[in-house]
Amino acid sequence: MTTGYVFETGHRAHTHPQAPESAARLDRLMAYLDAQGELAALSRIAVEPIPWEWIAAAHTTHHVETVRRLAQTGRSRASVDTYLTPEAPEVARLAASCAIAATQAVLTGDVANAFSFSRPPGHHAHATHAMGYCLFNNVAVAALFALREAGLERVLIVDIDAHHGNGTEDIFYASREVLFVSLHQHPWYPGTGDVFRTGVEAGTGYNYNVALPTWTGDEGYRRAVKELIRPLAERYCPQLILVSAGFDAHWMDQSSVLGLSVQGYYDLVAGLRDLADQYCQSRIVLILEGGYNLDSTAPCAAASLRALRDIPMLPDPLGPCPDPPVAPLDLTLTYLQGFMELMAPASATDFYSHPIEVPYRLR
Repeated sequence: MTTGYVFETGHRAHTHPQAPESAARLDRLMAYLDAQGELAALSRIAVEPIPWEWIAAAHTTHHVETVRRLAQTGRSRASVDTYLTPEAPEVARLAASCAIAATQAVLTGDVANAFSFSRPPGHHAHATHAMGYCLFNNVAVAALFALREAGLERVLIVDIDAHHGNGTEDIFYASREVLFVSLHQHPWYPGTGDVFRTGVEAGTGYNYNVALPTWTGDEGYRRAVKELIRPLAERYCPQLILVSAGFDAHWMDQSSVLGLSVQGYYDLVAGLRDLADQYCQSRIVLILEGGYNLDSTAPCAAASLRALRDIPMLPDPLGPCPDPPVAPLDLTLTYLQGFMELMAPASATDFYSHPIEVPYRLR
């Protein structure tokens, strides 16, 4: 089977020429992939608009209706950092539809794995409000489709965008149906994502924030996959892996200072694909999030596609990050591994089968 991809030109109807998140970033990306011959080897996946109810599954109905109403009244912003256009609701629904189309194609076996090239991004969108260019949370909508419509019970979401996937965390923070792992710079926009945010109620232990120090670099990301995400996947046994694929962690992208290279992105996606091969019948879907340097985003996407196809990447056209790491990941990984062991000791028969008991004293 081939790798599939989703792309719809309808995304161009919602754009802002002065915003980093505009139609130009996706059009430049797709033109690069086409010119490099990367798309020719892929299977293009058709998209059908999803019902609004499927978006409301990840959001409050009030939020969905508010976005539609504000766009119709000519409002220019849904939040202080999220612009609106009259076409915004339909384009945002199209982005969520793309994510679901890619997910459905993988779950039905039409393709081996897939990449949804869509915008606007979604991982900052909360259940109740828009944020950070994100109107609706595409990866959350796709995860809930897999759980509610396709009958899955366990979905692993890995967010590799440079910024914390605070909206995705919010939506699934009390759920054990989704294991959420976010690799991001901290402290950084949006100011959330510390390692102590580990879930509540039924979701306690199903939320992991890998707070990355400045210029973490390729080796730091490899360690995060090997030392944390792989053991989590081994215990959780996901039936599907969804990846919030942001390319703004590249060292040329000025929206972060994480120092990932094109080669680093290839290795990162290849590592996640290996987990999908081992634990969930190769079911993995990448969904585009950030990436605002037009010269670095496209090669990173091309490398990610090659990683999905399990073929060698071309030589890194931009080279390694010139800045060394400021600090190792030791403290972050040690804490998260310790918490994982607390929630799921080696003697546990299944994932988190030993809940923590709180000793209440009655007076």
